[in-house]
Amino acid sequence: MAPTRDALIAAFAEAGHELWLAGGRVRDELRGLPPEAQGDDDFATSALPDECERIARRLGATVNAIGQRFGTTGVHLAEGWAEITTFRGDSYTPGSRWPDVTFGSSIDEDLARRDFTVNAIARHTVTGELRDPFGGRDDIERRLLRAPGDPRTRFAEDPLRILRGVRFVSQLGFEVEPETKAAMAASVELLPTLSQERVTAEIERLLTGGGPEAGLEALHEIGALPHILPELAGMPGCEQNRFHQFDVWGHTTATVAAIETDPASRSLRRWAALLHDLGKPPVRHIKKNGEWGFYRHEIVGAEMAEALTERLRLGKREGALLALLVRRHMDRPDPDDGRLVRRFMRRLEGHWRDLLALKRADNASHTYDDHEYHDRLEAACERVEAEEAALLRAESPLDGRELMALLDREPGPWIARIKERLSTLVLDGELAPGDKEEAARIARRMGGAVSLLADSEERP
Repeated sequence: MAPTRDALIAAFAEAGHELWLAGGRVRDELRGLPPEAQGDDDFATSALPDECERIARRLGATVNAIGQRFGTTGVHLAEGWAEITTFRGDSYTPGSRWPDVTFGSSIDEDLARRDFTVNAIARHTVTGELRDPFGGRDDIERRLLRAPGDPRTRFAEDPLRILRGVRFVSQLGFEVEPETKAAMAASVELLPTLSQERVTAEIERLLTGGGPEAGLEALHEIGALPHILPELAGMPGCEQNRFHQFDVWGHTTATVAAIETDPASRSLRRWAALLHDLGKPPVRHIKKNGEWGFYRHEIVGAEMAEALTERLRLGKREGALLALLVRRHMDRPDPDDGRLVRRFMRRLEGHWRDLLALKRADNASHTYDDHEYHDRLEAACERVEAEEAALLRAESPLDGRELMALLDREPGPWIARIKERLSTLVLDGELAPGDKEEAARIARRMGGAVSLLADSEERP
């Protein structure tokens, strides 16, 4: 059984080591958040990493030593995972992706190396003494993010702190103090030295925070977009037509703010909102009527979204799904045409609710109201889902082997073309799911046309 937090505190005290609760847990406690809404346990100690591990193992705790080269030992307690970090000061060697760690001798030295004053507060686990050398409690009251000491030095030590700052704007609803913000802007050229995994994790946390639009705007204001999200850098200042209230950037952040989410859908939907108009800046043109046009921006945007998510290492499945939502966000099926509604839903692979949430949010900053259409489309999709679920799973009555035997042909792309056509006919209710005889008749009719198409594609 995992030891308790109190047992760990007692063991460190018995061994003669200081143990302080620091960082987000203390900050959230001072903000008045209930225990369940506070951050994980983050301890700072005078004990060296090897000693932290020995104490934890003597208690029978599970230990994660992966972070020990940075001075951090993970310990599994009855209350959950905790991190115990030796008093330290860390800094970046120019061009390095990870901090060079040196161990400090006191809690004050450790707090001086923290990212922001609101995180540079510690509470002694035995005496209850609160150590706040940089006025973090006052900054919590003022809802202000301020670097302790010289801000440019703090960001040079670890440029990730720049992104942590804009992430805290989203998560905490705090503003960045002017001198600190200026130092962020002056240090953004250090961001490319960070590993992609660390950057992507901060963007993800920003997007899933309580005020993502404020965090994104802070990211733009300090000039970080070209360094971490260059694909979005063309959005600010990209004017739109009379159907929009804002430029592409303002519209994008408004869409991120407006999209309806729950904990399960928050990440996917906010990423989709962020990327949905990715293709607008590169395709923008002036139409004959003198207005800006964005023809095929959803197609170009889907291609860009897939490449961007691959660069960010979000995962192939998530990247493909985001590209699909971007590609389909302009789809507008007639809610009264069941066939078109079924096709709309089938293309979305079960994610029609996510796309509808995106379409509603996309409309939030338009100059016209499309609420009635979205209500009708949602009702139509719900009806199809309840009454015609089998059609949404429509598949070709004939598989590839049956088609090859029927048409006496070798395997090739022609199989997918015929199967797709047969599946569409089933989806539209024009072919019964198990009607192999009618499917064979249609396949024979299609076979000649597919052969001619294949021959033409093979010609030089």
